[in-house]
Amino acid sequence: MASFGGGRKAPSSSRGLLPNGGVVTTSSSSKGSHEDDAPSSVMSTAADRAKFRELEQLDPDEQAKEKAFVDWLLTSRAKFAECVELRAYDDEVRGVHAARDVRPEEVVIEIPLECLITVEMGKATDVGRAVLAADLELDAPKHVFLMLFLLTDRARGAASPFHTYYAMLPSTLSNMPVFWTPEELARLEGSYLLHQIEDRKRAISNDYEAITACYPAFREVATLDEFKWARMCVCSRNFGVVVDGVRTSALVPYADMLNHLRPRETKWTYDNARRAFTITALQPIKRGDQIYDSYGQKCNHRFLLNYGFAVEDNREPDGFCPNEVSMQIALRADDPLAPRKQLLWIRDGSVDAKRVRVCAADNENFRAVLSLFRVVVADDDDLERVLGQNPHGSYRTAADVHFPVSLANEVRALHALHQTCEAMLSAYPRTLEEDLRDLAADPAETKLF
Repeated sequence: MASFGGGRKAPSSSRGLLPNGGVVTTSSSSKGSHEDDAPSSVMSTAADRAKFRELEQLDPDEQAKEKAFVDWLLTSRAKFAECVELRAYDDEVRGVHAARDVRPEEVVIEIPLECLITVEMGKATDVGRAVLAADLELDAPKHVFLMLFLLTDRARGAASPFHTYYAMLPSTLSNMPVFWTPEELARLEGSYLLHQIEDRKRAISNDYEAITACYPAFREVATLDEFKWARMCVCSRNFGVVVDGVRTSALVPYADMLNHLRPRETKWTYDNARRAFTITALQPIKRGDQIYDSYGQKCNHRFLLNYGFAVEDNREPDGFCPNEVSMQIALRADDPLAPRKQLLWIRDGSVDAKRVRVCAADNENFRAVLSLFRVVVADDDDLERVLGQNPHGSYRTAADVHFPVSLANEVRALHALHQTCEAMLSAYPRTLEEDLRDLAADPAETKLF
């Protein structure tokens, strides 16, 4: 859901904001059958739509902010008022709805270039130039330059032409895990996502310290907490666009208000002929219906970490589930063949262990996992086959052993994969069945995850 200030990718249609920063998950875009034989993708899409309950009355201060924001865009030649309108669902959640029936291939939102905040604008600030001159190694350079403009320009208050947009941005992002309390994070015990959250916090802190070291005056512009807020605002709502042949990222006011839903119902682009960012309907949308954007096919860890929501039934219409697990695979320290195996192991830069994101699908990462396990469990004969010439050519790295080495090796590799999965599951303090039973007994708890 888009929070007050919207969020192209932060608060989203697959979860609802709560005061404690928890999330509601709902099913979305799954495949199968229901008791009335309707595909579950249809049923889950209906459920996603149904959960939005509009406020009877918006707070007067928020009404004034919204009017000023819309007036600024329309004065700047943005086009959307005839097609769409904002609606509120609770104190921090908004979405975009059709103000009339919309036809396929109709442009419903057009935001001119002068209303966009781009990476180049961040580079042109004093702090941006200092960062470029220092040649800093930043965690997410494009995001950082957007953040630098956002934070420095926001400090100008009403003197900034974007001040009505800044007023619409959420003041807190408590739905995002980087802002969760220890008690909330404890609910992720056993998940590798905890490591990713800490990595994100560390990266944000490192960027802030590096920037303030080369441009100390930036400390007067933003604290570390404000820098973290800006990072997640930008992370959750920027669009990758090409403007006059230059690939960049941009914050696009109003366009970032659309909530997430798959399969996609709209498409967006920067139209160089119009000199504007546009959102176009891909199908008929009835008057009053919410207009959605697809944030892409992603694993729930990315949705939760970057956008603050998770999708309960995260499946594509063809049944594919993009959810991944981060699996670590290592050579055994007591393996006498380890030195020889490392000849393959180190060719892609890894020495002892490799971490691969894998989902239940016949894709490159799953093949890489099987390849790695074939090397891990290889005996002398297997290793001779792997290191020597074979019908498919020599292998460059351990992840390239895409074909079974021998029947015995394949059985051992699959057994090692099974043991690794069991070990990962055992890290969780509770079973899935226990969680589902408790959630069924106390439906209010579903609002937390």
